[in-house]
Amino acid sequence: MCKFFFILLFSTFSVFSQTKFTSAKYNYSFVIPDGWHVKNKIYNPDVDAKIVDGKGNSFIVSIKTFPTATKQTIKQQMAPITTQELEEQFNAVYGTARIVKRGAFIIDLKEFYYLHMLTPFENGLQLYHKQFAYSYGNKVLTIDACSIETYLDETTPAFAIMLDTFKLLNLKNK
Repeated sequence: MCKFFFILLFSTFSVFSQTKFTSAKYNYSFVIPDGWHVKNKIYNPDVDAKIVDGKGNSFIVSIKTFPTATKQTIKQQMAPITTQELEEQFNAVYGTARIVKRGAFIIDLKEFYYLHMLTPFENGLQLYHKQFAYSYGNKVLTIDACSIETYLDETTPAFAIMLDTFKLLNLKNK
């Protein structure tokens, strides 16, 4: 019985050591794992949250507002676009992009569309982006869980914590 109490007490402390991020502008939140922190200086107005680990890896939540709304899900919007067309669009930004996989993924009971993509970094390394998008009316929420390829084993559990705890009520401003 004493061992059980100790394990329960220890696991409670480890849960409380993590920080919960709640957006000041939108109705979503998630848990920031140990070793990661909120970056306060954000220069892109579409970026609502940037969580970093100090090693070059990041978890970025952006909200883009469009002039008109759509009734299509993000999966319906992405279906007619080929992988080659997507790579060509990303090549304009990154130089060389390769989509590893794509499809639908459920986060907080909502259907997101995901892309896993490699882009150039420095010293011959690549960045591995795990991007997720959700469409709501005239807004699109995107998550870019980005890791330097040599840190994939280390960042995958951290990204899993943030994605598994991601709670999204809607994309209306608070």
